[in-house]
Amino acid sequence: MEITTVLSAVSMMAIIILFGVIIGRTFSVTDDSKQLLVIIIINVAVPSIILNGIFHIEINDQLLSKMLTLFLISILFNAIGIGLGWISAVIFGFRTMKSRKLAILAGLGNTGFIGIPVCTSLFGPTGGLLAAIFDAGLDVIVFTLVTVLLNKEGKFSLRSLKAMINVPIMAILVGITIAVIGYEPPILAKNLAASLAGLAAPLAMLYIGLLISEFFKEKKVLPVRFISISLLMKLLVFPLIMIAVLQTIPLTNDLKLVAIVQVSMPTFMLATILFAQYGHDEETAVMTTVYSTMFSLLTIPLTAYMASLFL
Repeated sequence: MEITTVLSAVSMMAIIILFGVIIGRTFSVTDDSKQLLVIIIINVAVPSIILNGIFHIEINDQLLSKMLTLFLISILFNAIGIGLGWISAVIFGFRTMKSRKLAILAGLGNTGFIGIPVCTSLFGPTGGLLAAIFDAGLDVIVFTLVTVLLNKEGKFSLRSLKAMINVPIMAILVGITIAVIGYEPPILAKNLAASLAGLAAPLAMLYIGLLISEFFKEKKVLPVRFISISLLMKLLVFPLIMIAVLQTIPLTNDLKLVAIVQVSMPTFMLATILFAQYGHDEETAVMTTVYSTMFSLLTIPLTAYMASLFL
């Protein structure tokens, strides 16, 4: 992984986030406006990245094998991330529900909203497709293990799996089906997917800038100890441990690079929604997500540099 390429991508992220902050400070941005951005990113731009990747690469047995491998690795790594987060929570004296929340915030990253666009900019259409597969593995963990941890009764409900039926997952299934049967999409469809795919990264960064602007306007009381441990585990400890683990696993270099970029992503934004849904303190999730995203602009290049030394 070229460090200069990573630095260029992260610098671009930072600049667009800054534009979002300036817009948020200058204009009155409503919740409906921000929600519209999220809808466009998740339901239009990210699926377009997936389809664009499938349209421009040959889906053969080797690639299908890579996709299945990365999907299983994602499930394993995200489960390990939650486990490491829980261990750190217990070590630092957090118990019961607080330890569970810290485990989730410290273990799971924003692999879809930010990770897919970043991998696309770093590794091209194939990288975007593989990043989407990694994100699908995270969805499995979110709607199984995470829902059990947040449920006060500690029970799993099949109804939570319905949330896994979303537009990006459908784009993966439809795209792979099209590729396997050998259907050649029309040029218009290919050009449309390529154009819409370019929206993902800029819109995601603008949204984060708006979120940061609103967050600092409210001047919330910061639970420093809780958030510090979450950030340390998510942005530094967990990625470095995964680099060490990947050294021992016989994987192709492209799978290792996508996995490293994905595990170095900041705390996933869905945490806020999940915490609110299960009656927990979503304010902590918002604060952790915001600070995690800001500090990730520094830690992502560091993780990439460490990966270049050992992988």
